[in-house]
Amino acid sequence: MSSEPQSVRRQTTVRAFRPRNATALGRRDFLTGSAIATAALVGAPLSSASASAKPKAAYLVPGYRVDIASYRGRAIMDSPDMRRAFPAGYDGTGTLLTRVDEGDGSVRRALMPLRGHAIVVAPSRARAVWASMNGDSLLSFDPHSLELETFVSAHGEGFIGGGHAVFTAAGDQVLVAERKRYGPQPARPEEQFGRITIRDPKDLSVLESYSCHGVSPHQIRILADGRHIAISNYGSTNLPKPGEPLQILEPSLTVLELASGRLLTKWIGPDPRYELRHLAAHSLDRIAAILAHVVPAEDAQSLRLARDRVYEPDLSVEADYAYLPAPIQFYDAAQPNRPKAASLPSDARDARQGQSIVYDPDHDEVIVTFASSHRVIAFDAASGGIKTIVETDRLGLRYPRGLALHPDGAHYAVSGSWRGIQLFRRGSHEPSLARAMHAVFFDHSHLAIT
Repeated sequence: MSSEPQSVRRQTTVRAFRPRNATALGRRDFLTGSAIATAALVGAPLSSASASAKPKAAYLVPGYRVDIASYRGRAIMDSPDMRRAFPAGYDGTGTLLTRVDEGDGSVRRALMPLRGHAIVVAPSRARAVWASMNGDSLLSFDPHSLELETFVSAHGEGFIGGGHAVFTAAGDQVLVAERKRYGPQPARPEEQFGRITIRDPKDLSVLESYSCHGVSPHQIRILADGRHIAISNYGSTNLPKPGEPLQILEPSLTVLELASGRLLTKWIGPDPRYELRHLAAHSLDRIAAILAHVVPAEDAQSLRLARDRVYEPDLSVEADYAYLPAPIQFYDAAQPNRPKAASLPSDARDARQGQSIVYDPDHDEVIVTFASSHRVIAFDAASGGIKTIVETDRLGLRYPRGLALHPDGAHYAVSGSWRGIQLFRRGSHEPSLARAMHAVFFDHSHLAIT
């Protein structure tokens, strides 16, 4: 496992604080239907003048646990009202979409016909695209009304959704990651390479498709130059059932020319035990990726032996599995032969199950959520050094997963796996408790803002 570079700056931990006259909130509520108001403030309320001066956002969060969500006294998957977006003949699973409006605190929900992982919103905010994770569905919907617009399948025989998509800056194209369907372990990585499909955002028709030069592509980032894309490729070739091992063939990060699909550079590894899952990329010399080390649950018990305290099970992962610490990897495609930098905190247990990652250009930082550790960590993007560690569980935000820069230009938002959204100030990483929101999401991975 890679160790922390010597250039790491001194770490500072942002701990929870409680303002005077802080108000208490009740237990969680399962809010359904349209425009249901929810308690959204913790601490002293903002004045109407200061509140109106702040840009308001709406958060879009996919929820996985449709098996335990109910609507009007019945399971939501059995509710005709909740299934209204399902095309005729569709008999697959669904994902619960929750929209939380920061302006009025309303919560709206819709069940969508896919197993969804991450939503991407068009620059115009008029449309959102949602690609399935290891499934056939690809759809677009109105991010305001949550009405389904277009429903299509993965492009071509033998391909499935890779989980992520991204719009071009002009909003005239949407790039979708697609994986080769899982099967017997291939003899060579090339046999399992996925691809990037470029589609028209209006009807999701295919405009172009080319190889991503990696196994099981996942997240795509368009660089600020508009000419290059970076892709994280899991490298794994199976979806293991409980008790089965994860098969990892070739985790990699690839950088391509957007227009042609030509491979600019590719890094493999650094460890065949790690999947390469998510990435942030701003320029050729500002690329960082999350590595994930998944093991059977019993292999992680040693992490807790030195901790003299009662602890709960990791509710963010299936009971049979656990995440061991894994570093964030930093790349420089402008100097591809330059040694890669890897960063772990001094207590490696703070870096378990990295989930979402963003680049903050104003502060040249990479910010990462670590769900199993209840941590948000900010890294110096140039050196990979750790600048700040935020203990989100001390703020009541557990299993942080979603992460997105807020349109007010001053904050970023972090969402808890089961519930809650907390804003943090960019640069200082101090929590803005008065703007926290407390909707329930039913377990998720990523957060989108519109």
